Amino acid sequence: MTKQISACSIYDCQTCTHQKTGDCPGCLAGNTQLTCTDQGPCGVFSCVHSRGITSCEQCKEPGCVLRRTVETLCPVRSRFENIRWWAGRMSRAMECRKPGTVEGETHGKISTRVINRLRWYLTVLDSLAAEGTILVSSWQLAERVGINAALIRKDLSRFGEFGTPSSGYRVEVLTKHIRKILKLDEPNGIVWVGASCFRLHYPSIERLSKHACNVVGVFDICPEEIGARVGDYEVLPVEHLTEVVSRTGVRAAALAVSGAEAQSVADVLVALGVRAILNVGESLLVLPDSVKVRSFDMVGELLELCYYCEG
Repeated sequence: MTKQISACSIYDCQTCTHQKTGDCPGCLAGNTQLTCTDQGPCGVFSCVHSRGITSCEQCKEPGCVLRRTVETLCPVRSRFENIRWWAGRMSRAMECRKPGTVEGETHGKISTRVINRLRWYLTVLDSLAAEGTILVSSWQLAERVGINAALIRKDLSRFGEFGTPSSGYRVEVLTKHIRKILKLDEPNGIVWVGASCFRLHYPSIERLSKHACNVVGVFDICPEEIGARVGDYEVLPVEHLTEVVSRTGVRAAALAVSGAEAQSVADVLVALGVRAILNVGESLLVLPDSVKVRSFDMVGELLELCYYCEG
């Protein structure tokens, strides 16, 4: 008897009732039969078979987009499983979570992982709007974001029904809803500390203003940068932070300063009422739990990526 193999590792063949009753021919035999009848075999199986392995679990390729975006009904099992049941099972299997724990830290009732994915959906929607796209399906979003479409639908369904099964989502409407969920429907001010980093990202700053976020001031600790202009902004000394933050009431900041100065500037920002900081530097900040810090260390990211460079 042909050994039952789940090439995608989603199905547990040892406990599968279809295997016990002999209904399922297995990925190997099933996809071979499909090929003989001129039907397309499963994309995941074709990938696994070409690598000379038996399942995705044996694959060493990091971040496989193919498996994460598998959404079509398994051609081998489609004859005896309900489509809705299969899609639900796929959704549960594809969503990464640690056993026995909730999905990440929560902000209100929304987990941080969902908030992070909503931000990526908004990025893709901005690109689609710039291309003139009016309607987008969950599959199209999935291809661009790199996760499966069932997870996208699950994320969006937490907040209501924004699309229709036949036509998908209207880009403009979905963008509006996500902006509201992320609290971008009201003006938000941002202070930016680190002129060189701001100069590098200045061409993209316009996208912030599209979502009611405005940089109200650019600051630096380097004397050579003070007084320089980046677009419409004049670089101010950090000593002016108190006056600008107090006047504008901003609660978010981008901090692109390294070394001991990073912690001291961050402490000043927190004392002024800033509650969210993007830390673009190699320094690790120690701040109260009430302050949300998102850190990005480019050198550290490159050092981590070197792990995957070995062939």
